[in-house]
Amino acid sequence: MSNTRSRRRGMRATVRSTIRRWVPDQPGAWVMATAPALAGLVAGTEYGRPTIAAFWLLACWILCYCVQFSVARWLKSGLARRYRGPALVYCAALAAVGVPFVVLHPGVLAWAPAFAALAVASFVAAWKRRERSLWSNGVAVVASSLMPSLTFAYGTLGAGTGRGTNVMASIPQPTVVGLALFLYFVVTQFGSVLFVKTMIRERGNRAYLAASWIWHAAFVAWSVIASGPGRGLGLDSPLASHAGPWLVIVAALLLARAVVLPLLARFRAIRPLVTGAVEGVSSIVAFAGSLGLTLGAL
Repeated sequence: MSNTRSRRRGMRATVRSTIRRWVPDQPGAWVMATAPALAGLVAGTEYGRPTIAAFWLLACWILCYCVQFSVARWLKSGLARRYRGPALVYCAALAAVGVPFVVLHPGVLAWAPAFAALAVASFVAAWKRRERSLWSNGVAVVASSLMPSLTFAYGTLGAGTGRGTNVMASIPQPTVVGLALFLYFVVTQFGSVLFVKTMIRERGNRAYLAASWIWHAAFVAWSVIASGPGRGLGLDSPLASHAGPWLVIVAALLLARAVVLPLLARFRAIRPLVTGAVEGVSSIVAFAGSLGLTLGAL
């Protein structure tokens, strides 16, 4: 009987270990990687109509995240053999899905240098075992926040150009919506990075706590300023009249979470699981805010 239980425990441990090698195991990282791209896609399809290109690009981006996760861990391990398989398989899967997309939409390559530079920085951080550093987190935030510009652009292909140009091959241009979502997710996601650090790795570090509070307070101030007539996100755009309510609500909630939880942690231990759950809810609130910010202006 005991041998049977031992074998079952061993099998479960083997399955969990295999899953951890192949599937990114941080729900918060999944949300941070995919939410901006999904927000741009939703806004783009609302403006135009659902397009295969937009969903195809989202699938490519998810595979890019899997490649980054697996390759970074392989590099961190010193090129350990057990991590090589997932890295190579995900690279092959990305090539299989991504190359046909590039063939049909070569204009997307105009954005490749920016993403390549961010990927190199991420891999350097992993090789130096600094993937948890603030600058490495910032690289990840910028990369994910750039994606709405692309998913929005390909989501609006259904609207057509009316100029007889080949929209399938054209270069995705920066847009007001793309820029607004970029700024929005940079602010909210980097705030998330600071908050989580004050709760776990940098708990009790007054410098990080001050930085987190200042960052979130600045977001509240920015959201109030953005609510003024013609000042949407500091831009003269159709987002102006809609930025205020959504930004102020989201910014206030995120500031409250960044202040209250670290203060509570001084008096009682707060497990990382609780911090992760709170941050999961915060990410959903931030994502909902991004939809309210963009869809109301389209």
